[in-house]
Amino acid sequence: MMENGGPKDHYTIGEVVTRLRKEFPTLSVSKVRYLERRRLINLTRTRGGYRLFSPQDVELLKYILTLQDKEYLPLKVIKKRIEGGMPVGTSDSGGDLSRVLEDKTYTREELADAIDSELRFVEELQSVGVVGRGGDLTQRDVEIARMALEMAKYGIQPRHLRGIMAAVEREAAMFKQILNPELRSGDEQRVQDAVNKARHLAAVDSRLKELMMASAIDNFAS
Repeated sequence: MMENGGPKDHYTIGEVVTRLRKEFPTLSVSKVRYLERRRLINLTRTRGGYRLFSPQDVELLKYILTLQDKEYLPLKVIKKRIEGGMPVGTSDSGGDLSRVLEDKTYTREELADAIDSELRFVEELQSVGVVGRGGDLTQRDVEIARMALEMAKYGIQPRHLRGIMAAVEREAAMFKQILNPELRSGDEQRVQDAVNKARHLAAVDSRLKELMMASAIDNFAS
């Protein structure tokens, strides 16, 4: 974003989305407009009504997207941070952004806010057992919901994920059966080792599926 060899004083919404999409692939003009409606960013406009971003507005938007897309914070929390004078500069904010508690929980409304979806979508995911299986909605559920939302763009709705969830449960049961002697040993170290083995099996299983799916997709055009 340069003008006459130097930085521009302002940018259009299209220029900003094109620039930031490299770092935030799902960013769209409609999402930026949504953030403005939620009053997280306040943009100036031309007489014709076109939005203009100052360099500071661009940095603020990057800060918001980082908190939302990479740290999974709800917009209400992000807004409070901004209003509280949290530093926006991206050069030294990385360390602060990475310190998000793993045990953070969400309400359904907050989760919907975090992934920029309708509350009904989160409720459907919860009703089919895709999120909230432990009772609370956690950071992991935010990631699951975000991926489910991406699949929904192609017509794959929450109800369609029942089959995937059932397959996951069958495989988890198989891993548990294999490791059951260690899990039931009563020895804390052996139990932890078994859990780590299960995680390793899950990682191998995930990679195996990825390769199998790639082979299956390669046959689409044949």
